[in-house]
Amino acid sequence: MFQKILIFLSLFLISASPVSAANNTTTITTANSVSTSPVTTAKITIINKATGGDISKNSLLMNYIKKTVLAKQIISKAKYGTPLIKFGNGKGPIVLIVAGVHGNELPAPAAAMKLINYLNGKSIKGTVYVVPFVIPYNTAHKLRYWHGKNPNEIANIYGSPTNVIVNLAAKLHVNALGDFHSTQPGGVPGKKSVFSTLVPTPKSYSIAWYISKKTGSNLIMYKKAGTEYPGALEDVSNLRGIPAVTCEVISTHGTLNLSKVNNSFNQMIAFLKYFKIL
Repeated sequence: MFQKILIFLSLFLISASPVSAANNTTTITTANSVSTSPVTTAKITIINKATGGDISKNSLLMNYIKKTVLAKQIISKAKYGTPLIKFGNGKGPIVLIVAGVHGNELPAPAAAMKLINYLNGKSIKGTVYVVPFVIPYNTAHKLRYWHGKNPNEIANIYGSPTNVIVNLAAKLHVNALGDFHSTQPGGVPGKKSVFSTLVPTPKSYSIAWYISKKTGSNLIMYKKAGTEYPGALEDVSNLRGIPAVTCEVISTHGTLNLSKVNNSFNQMIAFLKYFKIL
């Protein structure tokens, strides 16, 4: 009986996902059911400990998240801050996909989690970083503002949740950043769209044009970053020399349905395909 207990404990320890308490990083290795399929290692890191929240409190959002082992790990880690999920080994293009800047815009976080589950176990040509919830606390409670301020107007303020994202993108030397949102009917822009800028990063427009053609999103271009939306994540990233776009789908704040999730997901896929990562 004692030997059986030892065997059981050994198997449990072998199967457990390695977690590093020192750097707050979890590594999960998965593969497709076919043994010859490539293996993708997903690494979860907390990049901002001031934003944590229990995503499971948002029952509507949870209904649209497939409860994989990786998804459960991310939701658990989000209680302690903003989760960053990495796929790839650093070779090839490096991109960052961001969702949940506004906690009451639900399609993009649901789409980001769908993308994470989709990428897990896939062979990708490059490195993909995904932030599914910039401010987990806000997403958990469907809140738009962070300490009384619009998070997408303070990316130029040091230490703000979106500023942390910009600094992270620079540190990771990403080739581009995609920020995914939803817009209310009758709002601004009030239609499925993709924002871009020409100066100082013309590649922003090139990326947006591609996404527009692939997804039927309206193409919106501004001549110079920081003129219309000076504190927006996209604009501040472009001003830092990191090509960035903002993608919007139509959805009333605090609501969600499958078509909205798929619309946002398709914009994310187009973003990745521009760089031939998929």
